[in-house]
Amino acid sequence: MNENRSTIHWSELPADELARFWQDVDAGTQDNFLLSSVKKQTRRTRGNHSTKAKCEFPVWCRPAHYKKLSGELGHAYNLLVMFDKVTGRPRLRICISRHPLYVAGRRKAGRKYGFRPERQRLLDALWPLLISFCDGGKHTVGMCISRLAKELSAKDAKGNVIPETEVTVSRLSRLIEEQVRFGVLGLAEERTWDRDSRSWLPVYVYITPAGFQMLGVDMEKLQKEQDKKLRLSAERERLIREGAMSEHDEITPHKARQCWSGQKRRDALTYRRKKGAERKRANNLIKLPADERLHIMEKWVYKTLPHDEAYWCTPERLTQLAVQHLYQLDLALSPPD
Repeated sequence: MNENRSTIHWSELPADELARFWQDVDAGTQDNFLLSSVKKQTRRTRGNHSTKAKCEFPVWCRPAHYKKLSGELGHAYNLLVMFDKVTGRPRLRICISRHPLYVAGRRKAGRKYGFRPERQRLLDALWPLLISFCDGGKHTVGMCISRLAKELSAKDAKGNVIPETEVTVSRLSRLIEEQVRFGVLGLAEERTWDRDSRSWLPVYVYITPAGFQMLGVDMEKLQKEQDKKLRLSAERERLIREGAMSEHDEITPHKARQCWSGQKRRDALTYRRKKGAERKRANNLIKLPADERLHIMEKWVYKTLPHDEAYWCTPERLTQLAVQHLYQLDLALSPPD
């Protein structure tokens, strides 16, 4: 073999030289057939940042002052979490990440191998949280993904999230997307982009029947409890008031989730538009002197007050309301001596 070919892997040789190569191997005169191929030259370099998760050991259990869950939801939570009499603290009873469903549905979910230890621990801590805030009728989780990440994150003595050891929203979003592919979770509504704020609207999930079966609950009892909750749900009462259904009709879980997620989306849009208007008003007022700033805010407060309240509003009360709104806009208006 040519010397210039000695550093080339045998799989990259032309057909004629490859035949001679294997002839030399059979004859015992070729001994470099185990050489690895030369890495291709590239400008890509690995960064110096750490790729491990910030929160490697997330833990979540229901606080002691929370009301105990009833019915099959409480049974599902007790299957996941137990009270340790030795330590006097709750701990995980089972590791749901090792359930056979995650092995049988691995290919369908787009996975080739099992979960890494960091993902296993995050998944084990997530399910008690999902069950704890699951609605009995719609089976929706009452927290968006960012709120779930905040609950799972480690906190200091004041209850604030520690940035160095937090569960990031992106990490939890990838995990929940994978759970949706496994079929144990579902999205209450497709992700929607808010053009005004240039960000995604909050995403809510619900637990599917496959998820409850994985937890080992009695599906017949769960169905009876769900029907009872749906008959008393606020979504059914609202649809009856709007005339969309009669009092004798039954609402389906899918319809209830649609109404609930639609209301959540409207609330999020209203809140964002309100905050956007406040930011715009603050940007316009911050450029003005303090006296003119207060005068403009008084005019705005008087215009937005209800008619009966505006009729009896005194100038002192109007100034007080204007100062309060300016403080809310973070305009640093100095308080009176």
